[in-house]
Formats: sequence, structure tokens, C-alpha cells
Amino acid sequence: MERVIDLDVLADRLRPVMNEWGRWATVSPLTWRDAEAWPRQITPDRSSIQVPESVGFVVHRRQSDDVLAITAWTGGWTDLEYQIEEGPFNFSPFYRDTDEACTAVIKDVEEFGEIR
Repeated sequence: MERVIDLDVLADRLRPVMNEWGRWATVSPLTWRDAEAWPRQITPDRSSIQVPESVGFVVHRRQSDDVLAITAWTGGWTDLEYQIEEGPFNFSPFYRDTDEACTAVIKDVEEFGEIR
């Protein structure tokens, strides 16, 4: 798989804003999946991952049942799964690089926080 998104850089950029999102939501720790391991397991322990294939997290908005799960893949896309009052929604946008992915993920979470 072509490595379009540097997942370590993305994670480093997301951590500070994840703390800010904690004011209005419960945000899970980052979880990682190794491209080389078999069976492929998801873990919050980055040090156990040799070649990161994905990094993800879940945002649960307080005072509601609304949930957003985001998984970023090194191949250049994210899986966005919304479970909100209007129903479930799934999107898989593609990105050209880490900067574009980071900007989009932050925007997606902040827009999720504004849904009423």
C-alpha cells in the first residue's frame, strides 16, 4: 500500500486538539493497527506496532447518544462513521497528504460537535 498519510505525524497533530474536544465529548485514546502483524489487531500501544496501517479514535458527544468513529489509513483515506439521531452515516474521503487529512479530520470532529 502506498503511504500517503504519515500516521505518526497525524497522531502528533491530533493529540492537542483531542484534549480540547474533551470539553464537550468523551474522546477515546488513539488506537493503531499494524500492517505487518497477523492476525491484525487494534491496540492503543503504538510501541507495539512495527508498520502502522491505521490510527483511529471515537468521539462520544456528552448529553447525547451521538458517536463519531474515525479511522485514518496510511493509504490516503479515512473511514468516518457517524451514529446520530438522524441515523448512521458512513463516508470514506481520500486525501493527497498528511496535512490535508489532518485539516479534514479536525474539521469533521468540530462539525460533529456542532450538530444539535
